[in-house]
Amino acid sequence: MLLDNANMLVAQKGNDKAAWALSSLIHALFELGSVAIARFVKKDMAEPVVTLLSPLVETDIECLIENVLPFAEDIRSYRFPPLDKVLTVSGKSLTQHRNLPGDELLHAMDDYVDRMSLVNDDGQEYMAMDDTFSPVLHTIEGAIKYRAVHPDEGIPEKAAAFLAYAKQPEELQTRSKEAVARLIRAADVKKVPPKLKGRRRYHEPETPLSGLDVEALLRKEKRSRISADNAVPEFKQALAATDDLDTVKDLLKQMIGIIENQIRDSFGDANYDRVVEGLGVMREEMLGLEEPVLYNDALRQLKSKIMAEELGVNRKELWWRIRINKLGLIDHGQSPVSDVTQDEADAFMISK
Repeated sequence: MLLDNANMLVAQKGNDKAAWALSSLIHALFELGSVAIARFVKKDMAEPVVTLLSPLVETDIECLIENVLPFAEDIRSYRFPPLDKVLTVSGKSLTQHRNLPGDELLHAMDDYVDRMSLVNDDGQEYMAMDDTFSPVLHTIEGAIKYRAVHPDEGIPEKAAAFLAYAKQPEELQTRSKEAVARLIRAADVKKVPPKLKGRRRYHEPETPLSGLDVEALLRKEKRSRISADNAVPEFKQALAATDDLDTVKDLLKQMIGIIENQIRDSFGDANYDRVVEGLGVMREEMLGLEEPVLYNDALRQLKSKIMAEELGVNRKELWWRIRINKLGLIDHGQSPVSDVTQDEADAFMISK
């Protein structure tokens, strides 16, 4: 469960004392077959992160490979229906169903995968793992290096070696053409209609061309209660499953209640990040539903309780975090249906 890119940690250039100390740690970990868990704070006032430090010892380099690890609140567990059977409401298990692949589709997919193999008949790879690279990092680093040498010129064209990996090899295209056609027929693939633009409002759900009941397939449940342990995902799922305004109001009320409990139970600023995340999701969802009044009323209620110290003493630092994360009132410029002006929204964020 890695959360970010890997980093290579080496000693400061020219600092022999640091190099010897780091080298001792690297070799000790390497010889013991162990790794280190570290607590890392990037700068003042930054939240700490947990990192995994793995030793790398080679002929020309020795370093620690750093990977960011998740905290418990970063992990989300979801339950999905099985892929090889369909469970009915009565509990019956069906292995033959229109939502399950038949033998024809399975054979067509097997044939397609075989024909798309990146290893040819001679055992040679089209894209060996050691020869591939990240397109994003390659493009950015290449542009930086070129502009450093040619500051007055534009971004160069991508190299032929880079473009070669940007498209499917012609031999594979030719070899898999018939298999793709069989797969399309077996899967009964249909063209997806273009997505409608504009913000979502309460409306009837679109029916796909296939006629599948997507909600039943994914087993979305219409939640009436939100769990405090998994509040953000359940809040978003419950909003997506309803088109009733009273239900939306009830869900928002539950969410603000959970946030107030998080503030009340927070030891210092331990729960402040979760509070900011919850408010951000509430704000985003109410903007999407074009119901800014609900969010604005909830935020006014929360501010009054924070300033009155009803949720614990000295919680004004939390209001400062809400302010710097721009989670204030939704004004008329952000949502046309809001009756709050920009000046009113700015004045509201002052800690009074």
